[in-house]
Amino acid sequence: MGWNADSTFETPVGSTHATWLDAVVEVTSPDGQSVDIVIEVKQRIEPRTARSVAAQVQRYCAELGEMAVPVVGAAYLSPRTRDALAKLGVGYVDTTGNVLIKISAPGLFISAAGADRDPWPADYQLNSLRGRGAGAALRAIVDNHAPFGVRQLAEIAGVPAPTLSRVIVLLDREGILMRNSRGTVLGVMWQGAIRRWAEDYGQLTSNRPTSLLDPRGIPFFERRLIRSPLKYTATGAFAAQRFNPIAPARTASLYVEDPYEAAEQLGLREVDSGANVMLLEPFDPVVFTGVTTRDGLVCVAPSQLAADLLTGPGREPEQGEELLRWMQENEPAWQA
Repeated sequence: MGWNADSTFETPVGSTHATWLDAVVEVTSPDGQSVDIVIEVKQRIEPRTARSVAAQVQRYCAELGEMAVPVVGAAYLSPRTRDALAKLGVGYVDTTGNVLIKISAPGLFISAAGADRDPWPADYQLNSLRGRGAGAALRAIVDNHAPFGVRQLAEIAGVPAPTLSRVIVLLDREGILMRNSRGTVLGVMWQGAIRRWAEDYGQLTSNRPTSLLDPRGIPFFERRLIRSPLKYTATGAFAAQRFNPIAPARTASLYVEDPYEAAEQLGLREVDSGANVMLLEPFDPVVFTGVTTRDGLVCVAPSQLAADLLTGPGREPEQGEELLRWMQENEPAWQA
C-alpha cells in the first residue's frame, strides 16, 4: 500500500461549527500514519497580507488538532509571498504550479515551481518596475530617508508624482514599505525595494551596452578615465572595487551619454571578442544623480550599483550581496 489522500470540502470545525474550512486533506503514509492538511483558499495573497492569512489558517489548524498542517491556496503567489509564507511555517499551492508542503510526521516534502510572474495581473495596477520612469522613482524612494510624502519626494527627486505614486503603491502592496492613512511613507525596506527592482531591471538589458577594448589594459584605462573631462559614472565590478574589493574587475563598465564619442575620447577599439571596457547608454539620466567619487573614480549611487551588480554578469551578483551588507552598515553615508 502506498500513500493515500482523502479530501473533504467546506468542513465545519469547532464546538459551535462557526468556522468552515475550505478544504481538509487527510494524508495517510504507507505505514498507516495520518495527518490533516488544512487548506485556506484566497483569491489573492500579497506579501503584506501573508502574515494575516497565515495566522488565520494556523488558527484553524489549532481548532482541528495540533498535528494539522497549514496550507494556503490562491490563483497566483509571487516569489515574495511564497517566501513570506514559508518563513511563517505555512505551505502553499497556486494554480500556476507553485507548491510547498512540509509534513514532519509522517515525513513528506512536496515542492514544485510554477510561474514567477502573475499571468493575470490587474489592469489598474502597476505590476512591473521595468522602464525609466519606474526605475527613477525606485531610486528616489530608496535614496531618501522616510518619512516623506509623494509630492514632497517628487519635487526633491524630479520624478513625476503620478509615476512615483504608482511605484509606492506597488511596493506597499508587496509589503516593502509602510504608509499611513494619509499616504505618507513612514518607512522603506530598501534592500527589499532594490531586490524587487532587480526582478524587472537588468544591467545589460535595461541599458544599451557597447563592448570595447583598451589594449593597454584596465589599470591604464582607469588612470586615463580619471584624468578625462568625460561625463561618466562607473558601475559593476569596476565601481564595486571602491566599496568592497573582492576580486579584480575584468571589465570596466561605465555609463556615458554618447558611447561613440566616449570611445573616441578614451582611445577604445570595437572588438568582437576580448573586450575589457563596457560603455552603457543609460535607461535614464538618474544614473548620473547621487554619484560619489572614490579614489578619483566617479561611481554610481550605491542603490544603482547594487541593482547593476545583482543583475550583472559573472560574479557580480555575489559582489551585489556584499555591497548590500556595506550599505546596511553605512546607511547614513549614502541615504539622504
